[in-house]
Amino acid sequence: MNKRNGFTLVELLIAIAILSIIMSVVYKSFYASTEGIKRAEVVDDINSTARVIFLKLMDDINSAYLDNSNKTIFVGDSKRDKDLPQDSLSLTSLSNLRMVKDAKETDLHEIGYYLKEDYDYQKQEKKISLLRKEKKTIGAEPVLEGGEVYELTDEIAGIRFSYFDGAWKDNWDSKTTPPKAVEVEIILFDADKNKRTFKTIIDVPMRN
Repeated sequence: MNKRNGFTLVELLIAIAILSIIMSVVYKSFYASTEGIKRAEVVDDINSTARVIFLKLMDDINSAYLDNSNKTIFVGDSKRDKDLPQDSLSLTSLSNLRMVKDAKETDLHEIGYYLKEDYDYQKQEKKISLLRKEKKTIGAEPVLEGGEVYELTDEIAGIRFSYFDGAWKDNWDSKTTPPKAVEVEIILFDADKNKRTFKTIIDVPMRN
């Protein structure tokens, strides 16, 4: 009686076909899982960016301070560019954290938030950055002038500030009286360049 050793060509082809189907299913499952993780990371990144911006704004606006010295301000300007808000906000706040002992500065400093358009030569496209200006020596320079500037994000499409004083207003300009609350709306780009909008309302304890 003859014994058959190994597999026939047909058996090998069937085994290869079955293995290919299994590998295809495994790959699709792995790809879907990987894409899901990437999407979750993108969402987490943009949420983290919005959270950091809001926390910084809350710290500054919650500590807003004005007096009659003509050195304190709360100024919000409304601006639109192609239906996107391009607002700015400048205020004096008691949120300054002195990092150096005996530094020639106080808790009161001048803060500014505004957008700046620039050109990214590497990506060959225009970009908008949200900047925060900080001036720690009040009175050394004219109001709204000077200070150090740093970027909060360059993945922003727009920012809007609204001011509540019994009714919501688009602009605010005072050296003695802040609004009761500020609504902040930021429009950020995700990794796919889709716009996502975040909103929050920040109280001003000085008026409440």
